[in-house]
Formats: sequence, C-alpha cells, structure tokens
Amino acid sequence: MYKYQTLKNGLTIVGEEIPYLKSVSLGIWINTGSRLESEKESGVSHFIEHMLFKGTKNRSAKDIARDIDRLGGEINAFTNKECTCYYVHLLDEHINKGIDVLSDMILNSSFDTNDIDKEKFVILEELKMYEDSLDDLSYDLLVENVYQNDGLGRNILGNRKTIRSLKREDILNYYNKYYVPNNAVISICGNFNFEEIVKVIEEKFEQWQEKEVNIEVKEANYTPCFVTKNKDSEQVNIAINLKAIPEENEKEAYALSVVNNIFGGSTSSRLFQSIREEKGLVYSIYSSQTLYRKCGELGIFASTSKEYLKEVYDLIIKEIKNIRENYITEEELEESKEQLKGNYILSLESINSKMLANGEAMLLNNKLKKEDEIIEHINVVNMEQVKDIINKVFNIENLAVCIVGKDVEGVQI
Repeated sequence: MYKYQTLKNGLTIVGEEIPYLKSVSLGIWINTGSRLESEKESGVSHFIEHMLFKGTKNRSAKDIARDIDRLGGEINAFTNKECTCYYVHLLDEHINKGIDVLSDMILNSSFDTNDIDKEKFVILEELKMYEDSLDDLSYDLLVENVYQNDGLGRNILGNRKTIRSLKREDILNYYNKYYVPNNAVISICGNFNFEEIVKVIEEKFEQWQEKEVNIEVKEANYTPCFVTKNKDSEQVNIAINLKAIPEENEKEAYALSVVNNIFGGSTSSRLFQSIREEKGLVYSIYSSQTLYRKCGELGIFASTSKEYLKEVYDLIIKEIKNIRENYITEEELEESKEQLKGNYILSLESINSKMLANGEAMLLNNKLKKEDEIIEHINVVNMEQVKDIINKVFNIENLAVCIVGKDVEGVQI
C-alpha cells in the first residue's frame, strides 16, 4: 500500500512498505531534464547530475562512493528528457546512511571550478562513446530532426559547443532554479517504516527552501523527415518514428501498449517473427512507445547489413501498412493483454523498478495507480480502442526515418 506525505517546504514523499524484504530502494527525483533546457543550456541537467557526485562540503567524491560501497549498496543517477533521479539501494538497516549521503549531495555539492573543468572532458568522452554507438546515434539524429528547435530533440548529453562553454555560474543558475523541494519527489520502496523515514527525511531536508518554479511544457511540433549519416561500421542502423499520443491520454496509452506488443514489442511480435525469424535479415529489430507530456512517439529500430537495407525497410513499411489496413485479431488482442499483465506483475518483484515507477509517476503526474488498477486498465482494452489507436498512430504520412552506416548518404529506399 502506498503512503504519501508532503513536508512544509513542499517536498513530496511517497513510500511503499514491503516488510518481508531485507533491502530498501530510495530515489530523489527532480522535475527537470533536457526538455526544459534552452539551446545554450543543452546538456546542463546531465552535467549537474555528474557534479553532484564530485564532492560536497562534507564529503569528497571518493567518500560519496565509499560510504555506500562499503555497505554493499548501490548509488547511481540518471537524466532523461523530463526528469533527473539520484538513488540508492541498500540493506534496510543502512537506509539512514543512504538518506544522509543523498541529502548531502543535493544540498551541499561544491561545484568546484577544477572539478567542472575535469568533468567537461569526461562528458566529451561520453559523447564520443555515444557517437560510436550506432543505435544511440541514429535515434538522436532522428529526434533532432523530428523535434526541431525543441528540447525533446536535443541530446541529453548536450553537444561539444555547449559543454565547453558551460560556466560555473550557468550551472548554479540552473541548479538553483529547479533543485527546490517543491519541484522534487522522494520515492521509497522496501522494508522500512514510513513514519520513521519521514522524520529522518524531514530532519535532513529541513533547510531546503521552497521557491516558486514555473514549468511550462508545450507540445513539441512533430516533423516527418528522412535523414542519413555516413558512419564506418559493419552494419546499418534504421530508426523510424511515428507520431503517437501523450502520456496523459491514459486509455489510449494502454491500447497502444497492447498494439505495440503485437507489432514489435516482443520476440513473438510481427516485426521480429517476419523479419528476423522468417527472413533471417536482422539480429535486432523491435518497436517501443515513448510517451511524454503533451506528445509521444512510436519507435521502430533495426540493424542489418547494407545489402539488406532496402528489403528490411520495405518489410517494416509493409508491416505498418498491414496493421493499419487489417488491424489485429481477437486472439492477438487477448494474448497481448496476458503478456503485458505478466510482464508488469514480474516487474513488481524488483524494488528498484517499483521505486522508479512510483517516483516518476508522482513527479510528472502527481498520482499513482494501484497494481489492480493497472491490471484492470489492461483488461478493459477492447478492439474498438485498438482500431482507434492504430488509425491514429500507424500513419505513413507521419513517418520519420534515420539511417546510419557506411556509405548510406543519399541512399534511395
């Protein structure tokens, strides 16, 4: 059962007690990511994530890592398009130490100028690593052209120019703007007592002062496109987007999950079975839905040899047209719903997964759904809803394509 409490400074705490476990996962969520950055600020959310591990008034970078490592725990963080999360996973007896370390990072980070300069080189190396990953590169090039002049289209890491130009003042201005308690959520899951943990959190974060935060998320304009980029590689990567629906369209989101599962979301899906299993043209091919506030996309991703590029692309387009024209069968609908329910229930066995799901939902939507509610949402998806979402999403006119690989520029497919 979920428990909630909002502290006097606006910090929201959501907890899920699971007393038969011996561990706790706790995450501090901040309502900012690359989507909220200006073009000049591109990469600053991710940069701040790095800097919070570089040392505080009380701890060195080594101390931060050692304080958790020596307890057999995990401390980590990530930045995405819409939020940033810092989390620990520890034995239940050590959770107070986890809260102490995370609160120190959030409230007392040094942002030392020398560390900032060193971290610029680290992130520039991270950018090089990403550019060597064809699947990452193809997707980022795709969304850069799909969401032109919008934060959703920019690389979470930023780019070489913006990273090099970041100054300590720029970083602190962004940090002070968004890292405030009324723009944050703490999510806890595992073996703990909610009332006792709230007291610990309240003590550690009582100096964190509330400020006015104005976050206005606008729908990003979706632009169909065809993009190619030469990259010396053994394979060619294909990334395709179709305009989908925003996450707040709840009923449609569940219907799209059912359809995506059938189309390319699993090893029994149409894309996987027809292009990998029957034709043997790829090792990796799948589809996934990414739903943001006020907009969303259905992505299709594949890797193949250049000689099979046109055939694989044509088969993907064929499957898009086929599901648009013929929809799905009742048998596929029921099987997909059972598969989604199974996947969801199995995911609940991971307290990290539960903590992450609860934290993000509370941060971005200010509400959580009970497990039986989610199961019921899946159960009630019907053929009429499926046909409606297929008609809305599987539209070739909204096709956006990016192809990355050796000698692909100017390729005709």
